[in-house]
Amino acid sequence: MARQKALNQENLRAHNIGVVLSAILRSREPVSRAHIARTTGMTKAAISIIVSDLIEHQVLQEGEPQQLASTGKPSNPLEFVPQKWLGLGVQVHTDGYGFILQDFNGTVVHKQWIDNAESVSERTDVLDQLERMIAPVVRDYEVQGCHILGGGLAVPGMVTSDGVLIDAPNLGWKNVDLMATSLVQRFHLTPLNEANVAAIAQIPGYAVTASSMNNAENTTSLADSFIYISTDVGVGGAFVDRGTLVAGNNGVSGEIGHLSVSMGGPVCRCGRRGCMEMYAGRKALLNAAGCSRASHMDADEGFAWISQKLIGSDAKVDEVMVEATRAMASAIVSTINMLDITNVIIGGFWTRFGANWLAQLYTSVSMQLNTVHKNKLTITFPVIDNRAALRGSAQLGLRHLIDEAGEYLLSD
Repeated sequence: MARQKALNQENLRAHNIGVVLSAILRSREPVSRAHIARTTGMTKAAISIIVSDLIEHQVLQEGEPQQLASTGKPSNPLEFVPQKWLGLGVQVHTDGYGFILQDFNGTVVHKQWIDNAESVSERTDVLDQLERMIAPVVRDYEVQGCHILGGGLAVPGMVTSDGVLIDAPNLGWKNVDLMATSLVQRFHLTPLNEANVAAIAQIPGYAVTASSMNNAENTTSLADSFIYISTDVGVGGAFVDRGTLVAGNNGVSGEIGHLSVSMGGPVCRCGRRGCMEMYAGRKALLNAAGCSRASHMDADEGFAWISQKLIGSDAKVDEVMVEATRAMASAIVSTINMLDITNVIIGGFWTRFGANWLAQLYTSVSMQLNTVHKNKLTITFPVIDNRAALRGSAQLGLRHLIDEAGEYLLSD
């Protein structure tokens, strides 16, 4: 009975640590101990003990005194210690692969990326190469006293909740047990679809400070629900419900690129006809526009080619762009009608087309919605778009300290 009581107390203490860390992450302004007590409902004495422990473990530090409240004395704001606790984000993409290390302040302290679209076809070679790239870097940071908390492996395909990559047609990978790979096991990675982790990167306070996203006008609230659409060669999607990723019963929800928008459309690699990806996917778009080098272009080269054609008022390219936008709008409308979520974020390749194109997409979507959804519709580009899947993957590792504080801070 005494042992059970001790375990319950330890679990409660670990939970409270997570509550305190989450309160600091979610605040857009500097926070004091008193502020955390008010927002969490915990006593000032309890907060003081937890914060002291977190400072001792070099998770938090005190900043310079500031006037954090309208009355009273200046307080020392609580901050995450820079570059001490790190998440590892790993990604295999259609145009290359790489990894980052990121801290709770949203700072990417290390990044390596290999740009080579043809290098991702051999699965074993890519995963082995990533392991060789990561190992010495992790070792160096650990020697410096940093804690690597694991992270995520982002891939462009359907990944089940138990880490099996069912199909990644744009990589040519199929039925791969990622959890059994040395890369995943060695660095404690969670395999996920790249759209899912890119969506995680848009949630303020998930595992990096919301204040690090303060300068963006279209930052989502932690309470927001949104549809995230990742666009590149493939088109993926993710759904976030009030700050929580909704992966579905099997972990493979969000395949918005494979919603059929035309029963008589082109055959997709998935076997269906008229998938939205066959109109709005990067290579599909370029091929339809008449680009003979679509398979050999990266995203920037593809955008440059299309832009040049648009400047020259190329009628075929204009038509293809309109058709792709209509296809995307149709898929978005169907998804909104199914989920009753009206905040939409478009990431990846299509962000390059800018605000004018986004306005066209908004109009196309809005005119097809019912009054309730139309009045609440927002369509924006993401706050975090540059390698968002890498950043979201790293946050999966950082989140371990919040959700499993006892394992890292109470084991001694």
